Amino acid sequence: MTIQEMREIDSRFRKSLIRQYYFAEALAVYERFYQPLVSTYPPARQELTDPGRQEDRPPTWVPLAFHCTTEENIDRIFRDGALQPGNNGTVAFTELPIGELDRMKYRHHAKHQVAIGFPRRYIESLGLTPAWYLKHNPMIAAIFRKWEAHDPDGFAALRPFIDLHDDVAPFQEVRTTGSVDIAEAVWLLTTNRDSEFRPAIPGIDLFREKYGRISQSFWHRSHQMEILSEWQFTMLRKDERGVPVEFHFMGEHYWRKLTTETQELRVTLPAHERGILFEVTKGEHEGFEGPLRFVDVARSIARTLREAGEDTDVLLRYRLIRDKKLG
Repeated sequence: MTIQEMREIDSRFRKSLIRQYYFAEALAVYERFYQPLVSTYPPARQELTDPGRQEDRPPTWVPLAFHCTTEENIDRIFRDGALQPGNNGTVAFTELPIGELDRMKYRHHAKHQVAIGFPRRYIESLGLTPAWYLKHNPMIAAIFRKWEAHDPDGFAALRPFIDLHDDVAPFQEVRTTGSVDIAEAVWLLTTNRDSEFRPAIPGIDLFREKYGRISQSFWHRSHQMEILSEWQFTMLRKDERGVPVEFHFMGEHYWRKLTTETQELRVTLPAHERGILFEVTKGEHEGFEGPLRFVDVARSIARTLREAGEDTDVLLRYRLIRDKKLG
């Protein structure tokens, strides 16, 4: 074994770091997505000077595409290691932004559901195409039927992306005809929680065993939106060789639960002494860096990978943000 091989990051942990990078990057973009253009896009500060344009928001473009399914399917998906095309020959995703993703849940009336988020650029690499609903355009539908009858083989490649009998365009659906590697997922949203109110996802231990850590959240609009405003905290641990072996980052809500506790301290008041409850910091606080924004977390992960000798142009080939600190 060479010195370089001895210092390589564990492959499963490397995949976790990549996944956490994409998650942090996506949330950094979502954070900007929900801000007025005049606060995020330099040209807008000169163009949108009219008071009526000060709250203009970015176009509806998002960094993650979500595949939404019922809880009963998720364990099988983890075991298969992929999302496989359904009866229509495609895997479907929605490009609804996270603040609107709750609208997808009524599609299935099952109580517990899971949304699986993938980097949009990864889905693009599989041949991403919007669905074309023709229920309300009989003229174009007739043209396609004639085409299919005349040249069925030529029409076959287009057929999975055409729906002649339905119209759910408001879901902003996009499709791909290939299988989708579940290892490329970066975020799991679930409507189910355990007795301690943590996200509960069947088969998640199998996912972690095969692919490493993945961010999980309760699927509720307020939770997704509150995440964007939270400060983030990170912890990186290296082994005796200096090789990264563990990385965690969490929002302020969970960080406070982990690093603080409530203690009753005696306080001398003007008339008497009383026990008052104070929130105090525990020793676990020392291992964390922060507070950080999501873009800072993405930068720190990219830096960790580069310092470990990894080629981030290869590992993070679907990334969106490029600057001097990110490489």
